[in-house]
Amino acid sequence: MSLIQPTRTICTRCSRLTLTINQSKSLKFHNYRSFASSSSSRSTNRLNHQNRKWPRLALTILGITIPTTYLFFPNNNSKKSLKPNEYSDQKVTSIKTLSNQHKLITIPIDFKSKEFFENPFKIDGNFSNKENNEIVIQHIMIKSNDLQIERPYTFINDPLNDNEIRMVIKRVQGGEVGRVVHNLKDGDSIGVRGPIPTFSIYPNKYDKIIMISTGTGISPFLQFLSKLSSSSSSSNNKLIKDKNLPKLHLIHLKPLKGKEDWSNSNEDESFLPFLTNKSNLKDKLKITRIELDEFLNKELILNSLKGFKDIEKNQNVLFLICLPPNLMKPLCGNILPNRQGPITGILGEMGLTNEQVWKLD
Repeated sequence: MSLIQPTRTICTRCSRLTLTINQSKSLKFHNYRSFASSSSSRSTNRLNHQNRKWPRLALTILGITIPTTYLFFPNNNSKKSLKPNEYSDQKVTSIKTLSNQHKLITIPIDFKSKEFFENPFKIDGNFSNKENNEIVIQHIMIKSNDLQIERPYTFINDPLNDNEIRMVIKRVQGGEVGRVVHNLKDGDSIGVRGPIPTFSIYPNKYDKIIMISTGTGISPFLQFLSKLSSSSSSSNNKLIKDKNLPKLHLIHLKPLKGKEDWSNSNEDESFLPFLTNKSNLKDKLKITRIELDEFLNKELILNSLKGFKDIEKNQNVLFLICLPPNLMKPLCGNILPNRQGPITGILGEMGLTNEQVWKLD
């Protein structure tokens, strides 16, 4: 199978790493007594003078050592490069308000961080198979220092091509990390860990890929389409050059009445209006917008499968589903802990299996 199960990230209370410095044993300064014997007063004065030199010498050594230590062994927080297993403070260069609940934030990536996008690793720890056009969808973790919790956020663009990470972050009631991000201003820093693999896919192994999402669940698909069509040096260039792109169908629910349709705005070049204009995707990508009451409709799924008569036997069709549990369950069944779970609901009734359906949190 060409997919790897996405990472299931839960709320984590992180242990704060505290650097403990063992105090060295204090110097023992002996009190020299003068005896009314052969010791002279001059000898006693010399000893007292030497005793007074020790504290000065200790302070001088500390005065030289401490600055030198900070110079050659800087604090880890000063390291700005991204790391999957370690948090670093990253500067947010742009924050755009998309709605009263959604903000688009931009984090630039430095040269050293690019290695994680140029040669991304998968969930199994191996590097992606670029020669066979494997694409890895990634996310990052953002933390709240106040409560020491972290949350995953999937970026919507190809960082390797854009030299930056862009994400749409929704603030929900009680969401601590979302609150922190929504209170940021341009130039502020935020604790980031990543990039981390979400799932990987070999697009050229399929004749058609159908993506179904709602809200910010569209983020992994926007990233996938951006990487698929980008001009970066990653392996997807071969897909474009050889014209091996599969047919692509993105089905995205419209927001509820009165809510901002941010994914259909012109605020970012990774959003829907720009995708259909990209020459690489123009003849391959179809975008369908539907209302919520139209969603649980078997006819909609059948229409997306036109041209694939014997779907039960056709292994070259892939459904990627990123929906909340209340919508995912009637469509294909919910994800179970640490595994995909059986395909039930509408897609199960149509005879689709785990080989053809992949669920995303």
